[in-house]
Amino acid sequence: MYEFYPKVRCIKKKKNFYQSCLIKLSKILIMMLLLFITLFHMCTACNVVSVYLYTKLTATQQEIVDQHNNFRRLVQPSASNMLRMKWDNTLADSAQQWVNQCQLTPSPVSGTSLFYGENLFLASKPCSWTEVVTAWHSEVKNYQFPTGSTNGRPIGLYTQVVWYSSYQVGCGAAQCGNLYFYACQYLRAGNFKGIAPYTAGEPCAECPNSCEDNLCTNPCPYIDKSSNCPTLKLQEGCNSSFMRTWCPALCECTDNHPNFK
Repeated sequence: MYEFYPKVRCIKKKKNFYQSCLIKLSKILIMMLLLFITLFHMCTACNVVSVYLYTKLTATQQEIVDQHNNFRRLVQPSASNMLRMKWDNTLADSAQQWVNQCQLTPSPVSGTSLFYGENLFLASKPCSWTEVVTAWHSEVKNYQFPTGSTNGRPIGLYTQVVWYSSYQVGCGAAQCGNLYFYACQYLRAGNFKGIAPYTAGEPCAECPNSCEDNLCTNPCPYIDKSSNCPTLKLQEGCNSSFMRTWCPALCECTDNHPNFK
């Protein structure tokens, strides 16, 4: 009596195997093993990519924050008012929603109550977040403090990374076809025309009682809505409803907070 194995052209007797059948079966087993090894390596590669793209991981968030803060504390000349940056989930969700659309352009400001800064990065291969933030910072070679670009080349990615009052960051990444799209969004927004990214001076000179590793740890929780607030305060003081509405940072933050507008 004979039994047939599906997709194996061998015939087995109840108590005896033909030698040719054993050879064929062994070849098939070897092929299956090689296929398994190939799939294992493919899955391992996928897991590596997902680590780069998945910013819900605490380790990934810490990598992004640490890389920003490392560059911020090492600016030259040193900064007297550089805030320590921290992770923000709202910004991260916003950045992730944008990169998921794969439009490969800056996100629109309209339609959101947050006026945030943004850095983008596009790559043909998956990159670590350390590589991404370092690429943004590399524009420092084009920058002269406090005047701006020395050669007409871009500096905005660098200045956003080291903008003194940008103390919250959230990031997202997505694979878009054969490309990898990365974005970080920042509060408060940086890159105001004609303004240096920070004040030069001894580290933490403006926050001597709130300093950790050359970074200030006392951000003002308010945001001024007018660039003319210092002049308005001299004219009107801070008792009017107008000033409390338009210049809350200047009026509400005491000397314990650097004047982060």
